[in-house]
Amino acid sequence: MVRFNFWESFYGHKPKTFKREARKQIEENTLWHLKKFGRFNWISIEQIFKDTIEQTDLFNSKEGRLWFAEQGIKSKVNSATHKLRRDGHPIISGLGKKGYKYADETCDDFIHAWDERNSAWHNRKENITKEKRTDVELIKRIIERLKEAKRLKEAEQLQKVLVKYGN
Repeated sequence: MVRFNFWESFYGHKPKTFKREARKQIEENTLWHLKKFGRFNWISIEQIFKDTIEQTDLFNSKEGRLWFAEQGIKSKVNSATHKLRRDGHPIISGLGKKGYKYADETCDDFIHAWDERNSAWHNRKENITKEKRTDVELIKRIIERLKEAKRLKEAEQLQKVLVKYGN
């Protein structure tokens, strides 16, 4: 049985074909734009939208406007760049919402760009460690309050959660 999707009734008689071709067009345009301009500068999502999507028939059609409104422009561009990365294109994102860069060996500062990309991973790892410590402390406080409230069974179960994940 075919599942009904309210939004697809707005996309014409072949909504899946429309969506597939729209995604493909965004991926191709994003890749072209990043290869052309992203080797030398950081390209923001807004710039990718303005330069590659805003003036197209896809965006300016009734179906296209609805499609973008349904899921958001940023998510479309992010999805396209992540797919391009999985396909083997060296697209990286910068720190602090810089945007994307096509960081292959012909890029002016590809070593610096990849160093920045890896430092972002290192920073995320440190932030996750801090967040984990904070969560452990919060859970310990909850356990103490449960014990004070004579809810020993729940306190014991929460203690098992701490032990289970090596805290």
